[in-house]
Amino acid sequence: MEDMESILNITVIWRGNKYIVEMNSNACLKDLGVELQKLTDVKADTMRLIVPQSSKKGSKMLSPFSDEHSRLSLQEASIAEGKSIRMMGVSVDEVDKVLQSAKADLRIAGFDEEENRMRQRMSYRPPTSLKLPQGPYTFSDFRTLQIPGVELNPPASEALKRMHMLAADPGIIAIMKKVLCVIFCK
Repeated sequence: MEDMESILNITVIWRGNKYIVEMNSNACLKDLGVELQKLTDVKADTMRLIVPQSSKKGSKMLSPFSDEHSRLSLQEASIAEGKSIRMMGVSVDEVDKVLQSAKADLRIAGFDEEENRMRQRMSYRPPTSLKLPQGPYTFSDFRTLQIPGVELNPPASEALKRMHMLAADPGIIAIMKKVLCVIFCK
């Protein structure tokens, strides 16, 4: 039985442009990927081919340069003449532009950088006492619980600081005004 090598004209659509690639029928998917790279300058690790399946109504997504798909023959990948294949991928120039713009924008900080900035801001400011709200709907008195012979957690000084923090919180102040609330802290 004679093994005939024929030429396939494969139609590939990428970003609205139609490319016709001549391939040997015995070629593998990686060979098709190399030819498409020459035509489009798409980066190898971003290239994906969406191949319609003849037996099913769906399509199969293949990566021509992956270990899993690169050795598949065009026939095994269901790539045939007359069937349009869609290609996804990004050119090397576009990848470089994105990487350069990410480096240039130093305003975007990660969690660690943001935490360091917050610490620096706090260290530059002199500690100010909290301004307690005035008016009819607020906390009226601040006293900590004292029981002889019992050590409280948090200690009385820390508990008083926390009560002042809560009393000065804008959200709590707004809710107290809305519901006409007065709180006595004992």
